Amino acid sequence: MSKSPAIKLYIAQSLDGFIARENGELDWLMNLPNPNQLDYGYGEFLEGIDTILMGRQTYEEILGFGVDWPYSDSETYVLSRQRDYQTKTAKTQAVELTSFSLEKIKAQSKKSIWIVGGGQIITELLNWDEIDEIILTIIPIILGNGIPLFPNSPKETSLDLIKTQSFETGAVSLTYRRKPTKP
Repeated sequence: MSKSPAIKLYIAQSLDGFIARENGELDWLMNLPNPNQLDYGYGEFLEGIDTILMGRQTYEEILGFGVDWPYSDSETYVLSRQRDYQTKTAKTQAVELTSFSLEKIKAQSKKSIWIVGGGQIITELLNWDEIDEIILTIIPIILGNGIPLFPNSPKETSLDLIKTQSFETGAVSLTYRRKPTKP
């Protein structure tokens, strides 16, 4: 029997726990001085991914960047509460949040599955015990308000710290693995 692919959250947050400004803007991520163009492990992480899950708002935010679709090498599922939502990019499909089959998506994936965002999708998957690993890069900025990493009452979840890495930019990456739930 083959092992199910890992579902991973790879995301950046502000020091005070926000993944975006209240309006969804991510400008603060680009404003971190990075003279040596560090990728914070992103390239290596992306090599192990073949499937992406993201919320509709995150999808539309990425489309608003005005760049080519950055995930064309991966199957992307855009989760939406809108029944007839249509995607606009290759290798993407809209899936209604209330009826999507994570088991079917796992069965089709040969590598790991990346949860790109947003916070509501992250919390739902966390509450379903479906996030296996969290790679969290903390950016040294306090936003004061914004979209939290875990909105809408996430359940208590125990994690093991498996890796830490600090960067010359002041960012810190923490990698956690979810502890198995007790029966």
